[in-house]
Amino acid sequence: MADVHVYINRPAAKEGTALEDIDEALRTLDFVSDVEVNAPGNVVAVSFEGGKAEQEEIKHTVEEAGYRVSRLSVRSTIAEERNLWDI
Repeated sequence: MADVHVYINRPAAKEGTALEDIDEALRTLDFVSDVEVNAPGNVVAVSFEGGKAEQEEIKHTVEEAGYRVSRLSVRSTIAEERNLWDI
């Protein structure tokens, strides 16, 4: 499971909104398992299955909702049972 933080810029017409339209749009994607919105910070955290193609689809979905993506920050974790020496 991968996580990506989507940093957005709002158009003037969407200032002051809770970003619920982004939340709803992202939850329609089959590979998305969770969405957390931080409206004051203009950040949406998305948990999803997949890779680069799915990240691009997430970005496209946010843009289709009327926002501009300023940055994507991919969060990954190394499984706890792995040792750094195994890499």
